[in-house]
Amino acid sequence: MGYLVASVLFAYEAFAQAAASDLEKCLKALPEGTRHEHTMMPLRDGVKLATEIFLPKGEGRWPVMLLRTPYSRWDVRGHQAMGGEPCVVVCQNQRGRYGSEGHLPRESFDNEVDDSYDAIEWCAKQPWCNGKVGMWGSSGHGVSASNAVWSRAPHLVAVDVNITADNAYLHWVFSNGCRRAFYTWLGQRNMKVADWPRPTTSPFDLKARQAFIAERAAGNPVVYLAKAGWFDLFSEGALDTFAALASNGRAFVVVSPGGHGPIGGDLTYPYRPYPKGVQLPTLKQCMTEAVSGNSPAANTLLYYLMGDTKDPKATGNVWKASHTWPVPHTPTSYFMRKDGTLNLKPPMEKDASLTYEYDPRNPAPSLGGNYGLGAKSGPHDQRPLKDRLSAAPGTAQAGKDVLRFVTEPLAEPVAITGKVWAELHVSSDAPDTEFVAKLVDIHPDGYEALMRESAMLARYWQGLDKPAPMEKGKVYALKMDLWSTALVFNRGHRIAVLVTSSSHPAYEVHPNSYEPVMSMDKAPVALNAIHLSADHASRLILPVVGMSE
Repeated sequence: MGYLVASVLFAYEAFAQAAASDLEKCLKALPEGTRHEHTMMPLRDGVKLATEIFLPKGEGRWPVMLLRTPYSRWDVRGHQAMGGEPCVVVCQNQRGRYGSEGHLPRESFDNEVDDSYDAIEWCAKQPWCNGKVGMWGSSGHGVSASNAVWSRAPHLVAVDVNITADNAYLHWVFSNGCRRAFYTWLGQRNMKVADWPRPTTSPFDLKARQAFIAERAAGNPVVYLAKAGWFDLFSEGALDTFAALASNGRAFVVVSPGGHGPIGGDLTYPYRPYPKGVQLPTLKQCMTEAVSGNSPAANTLLYYLMGDTKDPKATGNVWKASHTWPVPHTPTSYFMRKDGTLNLKPPMEKDASLTYEYDPRNPAPSLGGNYGLGAKSGPHDQRPLKDRLSAAPGTAQAGKDVLRFVTEPLAEPVAITGKVWAELHVSSDAPDTEFVAKLVDIHPDGYEALMRESAMLARYWQGLDKPAPMEKGKVYALKMDLWSTALVFNRGHRIAVLVTSSSHPAYEVHPNSYEPVMSMDKAPVALNAIHLSADHASRLILPVVGMSE
């Protein structure tokens, strides 16, 4: 036997043994008598997807729990969500993954809308389906389910997802056009991910995306169940979907003070029970009973309002319930001033700015937030950055590349719930560079808890779909989306915003060039400026709410 033939046979036998082992594990996790079938399910374009079907004992028609995933399809946890109710479990790999044919589109989950539609309706036509199909999944498992919401598949009843989101660009791999550390996850979708060239750029038509969601959300009958965390990688995804579906009364989202696994940092948010009288449907109820907009639990967002974890008498650290998102709030501007203060009063100076040198060979480290898994995320202390703070206003110093703006100690608590924005007026001697903004809660004992962080490429100063270089010395307005949070800054705390041009590895280190380069060898040190004058006021915009909100 030739070497090649022997190698092929060996690989096939190893694959077959692995598949047999996976099947055995799945059958052990399911009720006795479960039957298994394998098929290659066809999509509308002829691509066939590897699909495992697990049928209850006996004859009949049952609801279907469908998993579509870029990971191993041998995962029958969807059965657990049905709480012992007999159901058919269908596990399928997305196109281009494992045994499935085809190729996935670059940097996009858009194909998951139609592919999920086809899979849902294929299941509905099978003799073992009672016409009800549900989807589930957490993290990468939940990508297809999150997108299936927008498919409008007639037989999709509900989706149940956890710490995941539907849009690759907005929620997974970019922030305001800046490549996130999690960009590398696209390798799970067979994309070749490389560190170079940089900067990684991918313009995005936000208006087209918003129009698509608005059209698919109107009157959408699917019940959307989701769990997220304020420090999770994809927290905004669940909130965006809830907001889009809110008018239908069939969205139920829970946002905890957690992350993508247990968070790190020195703050531990205390356990609190849900508010009395709040009812959230389960996936089992959605698949076996009538859950409608007229139910007592119709359209509910449960979110944890974080507070001072070191003061047992502090306001916050409670669950709040809302039927709308965003909740009623007052956008409140905190202006960054040249003296390093963060002030409710706008600046009056005609010409005020602070400059710093950004050296891409010496990036500032990432400290918490929502960039990573487990303990990498959370309200980490930002004081390790103190050696990088720009100490001389108006004078750029080597290695001093972090600007810090701080309020006076608060006389009364300040509660915020909703999206946080940083509006920066910037200039640079580089044609493109990066800006990073951090929302920080400074405790009386000095702990500087990172609550929100984001980055933006300056080239998108006129929109994500209209990149353009900067002119040296010209001032540009950047409005940075820092995503949402719910937090009470306690009495005696100080609100701070940190501004810099790097946070590694949370965001790709920018080489200060407009055109992509293959190394940092010739990367210039950029002289970046934040403008703080009456005509070019930089500010933090917080969604302030009343304590009863």
